[in-house]
Amino acid sequence: RQRILLKQTNCVYSGISAADDPKPCKYGDGGCILQLCNKIFSERASEEDPSLNLKPLDPLKVDRMVISQGGNSAVGINLTFTDNFLYGLKDARVVKVKGFGSDLKAMHEVRIITKTLNLVGPYDIIGKVLILPISGSGQSNITVVNVKVIIRISGQPLEKHGETYLDVTDVNVSLKPEATYYHFSNLFNGDKALGDNMNAFLNENSKAIQKETGPPIEKAFSTLYLGIIKNVFSSRPYAKFFAEE
Repeated sequence: RQRILLKQTNCVYSGISAADDPKPCKYGDGGCILQLCNKIFSERASEEDPSLNLKPLDPLKVDRMVISQGGNSAVGINLTFTDNFLYGLKDARVVKVKGFGSDLKAMHEVRIITKTLNLVGPYDIIGKVLILPISGSGQSNITVVNVKVIIRISGQPLEKHGETYLDVTDVNVSLKPEATYYHFSNLFNGDKALGDNMNAFLNENSKAIQKETGPPIEKAFSTLYLGIIKNVFSSRPYAKFFAEE
């Protein structure tokens, strides 16, 4: 028996034993996949599933994420998050699914909306934001609100042990938040006045900062989710994620 299980980057399936678990979907049945993904998001986002090489999605452990942008940009920073947690995926909702048919070379796409995502944990930053220099290391909380997410997944067939697996080779994540809020503790070696002023400046100019930092942030999330999705699809042959024809 199988179940469908979604993480914020894509829809996947795994074995289940409870009597009230949903039936797996057929190849390419976007409506079915959408409904089952939302059920899993709301009911099982906090569960670990070793059979799928999948750790809990909410909170999602982010071991390391680097956002780097050159000095020629209005926001030229090197920002590293280490041992962070991403909260909010349990409230995400899938609104459209394309792909996941029998052609392993085809593009798959999942569109998601979520009210709030919070990335919380240690950070280290140096660079400039618009006209001001910024530096510091400490704890941060980055909150995005009313986010529209598009996740595109591509791969190729991989023959292994006489079975065909989906080898995920690329994940592209698009993030379009309505608003972004920043808080960095211990900026400027703990100078409270400078730190408070910088946090206020960041939030007053969040739209401009969001526009400038969008591409490197999306690249960082694409890298994060590529590893997760690749692990999931390596857990079993592609056909076994779906209902038997």
